[in-house]
Formats: sequence, C-alpha cells, structure tokens
Amino acid sequence: MILAAFSLTCFTFYNLVFTFPVHAQGIEATSTYEIVDTAAVEGDILVSTDKGLTRADKGFDNKMFGILVDQPILVFRSADSKGKPVVRSGVTEVNVTTLNGPIKYGDYITSSSISGKGQKAVGSGYVLGTALAAFDGAAGEVGKIPVALRFEYPSLSSQNSFGRLIGILGSSFLENVGDPKKLTEVIRYIAAGLVVLLSFTFGFLTFSKSIVKAMEALGRNPLAKTTIQLSMLINIALLVITGIIGIVASILIIKL
Repeated sequence: MILAAFSLTCFTFYNLVFTFPVHAQGIEATSTYEIVDTAAVEGDILVSTDKGLTRADKGFDNKMFGILVDQPILVFRSADSKGKPVVRSGVTEVNVTTLNGPIKYGDYITSSSISGKGQKAVGSGYVLGTALAAFDGAAGEVGKIPVALRFEYPSLSSQNSFGRLIGILGSSFLENVGDPKKLTEVIRYIAAGLVVLLSFTFGFLTFSKSIVKAMEALGRNPLAKTTIQLSMLINIALLVITGIIGIVASILIIKL
C-alpha cells in the first residue's frame, strides 16, 4: 500500500514538472541572470553584450535575450542567489511604446531606440514575439502588454524572398557596424572578396582572349602548331597564377 502510494506520488510529480509546462503569470519557469544595467525595470527588453545583459536601445536588435521580471511564481536561481529573473519563452508583460504607431493584437514586437522598450515591427528584422493585446497610447507613450515570446526573424508576407534576404544581410551588417572590431573584420572580408574577384576578372579578360586567338591561329597555320600550343600553355599558366595570387592576397588581407 505504501509502495503504491509512493509510486502514484512520483508519477504525479513527474507529470507536473516534466510533462506539463509550468507557467507564472502566463510565462514559463524562468532563470536568473546577472544584469549590468541597473536602470532596467520589470518588462524591459534585455540584450546580450560583451559586458553582460543590458537594455536594448535600437530597433530590430538581433541580440535580444529576454524580458526582465520581478516576481515570477517559479524561478531557478543560481547557488549564489545573484541575478534577476529573465523570461526567454512563454507569455509575459513587455514594456512597449507607440514609437512606430499603435500596436494591434497580433503585431510583431521588436526592440526600439527607447532603452528597454518595445515597438511594433513595421519592416523586416529581428522580433521578440507577438502582441496579445492592443496599445494605442500617445506618440512615444510607454505602456505594458502581454507578448508571446518568440525571438526570430519572421517571414513577412509583404516581402519576397529576395527582399527578406536583403533585410537579413542589412540587419547583420548594421549590427556589425555598431562594433568597431566587427566592422574592421567585415571590411577585411569585403576587401578580400574584391581582390579575388578582380584577379579572376583580370585573368579571364587578359589571358582568355589570347587563348581563343591562339586556337584560331592553330586552325589557320597548322605548321606553327608547336609554337601556338606553347603560347596557349603559357597563357593558361598565367591565368592560373593570377587566380592563385588573388587567393593568396585575399588570405593575407583576412589574416592582417
């Protein structure tokens, strides 16, 4: 009897903890993280930086990490009890603004230039989730609405695949521009790519024409076959060498 009761208790506990998601104010169980931005308040959007978690301060930030909460029902804390609860999935209250206009139910929500506050996403870019309530406060006014969290780059129906690709590349490039070290790296890769492209272009435009002319000459003057073939081999070798020089130069640029 005792064994049966114990088994039933274990089974119930397993289902509660592992089978059914635990919600707190409509959100899943949270974990604590150290937040270096002491001005962050409940509902603010946090981003991950090399210094730690801080409030998001630009639109469509692809480093959005989670939402700060104060009193979740269930939270996993570290042994040293440091840090504050941060929600990364489920449904939670998010501080939003009408910076991009009134928010309607179902609108994508992203970060904004107002530190920690979200806004309606009016174009392609990274979002934190979908609004589950409307907010139509005055221009720039801050409010709080429930948001179903899902950090992603949504495929907006108003754009074709090429437009979405350009949006992704643009967002990534702008993100790198914000970091001087990454910007330098991006410039190096662009320069390396241009060197390779120019070297192959130069080689084909210069030596490929000579190869074509040599083949035509071979048909007109079979007696000079050996000389013409030697000329063709030299041009092919120069074409390959030009390409190799371009590749080596690009590698050196990247490793600078």
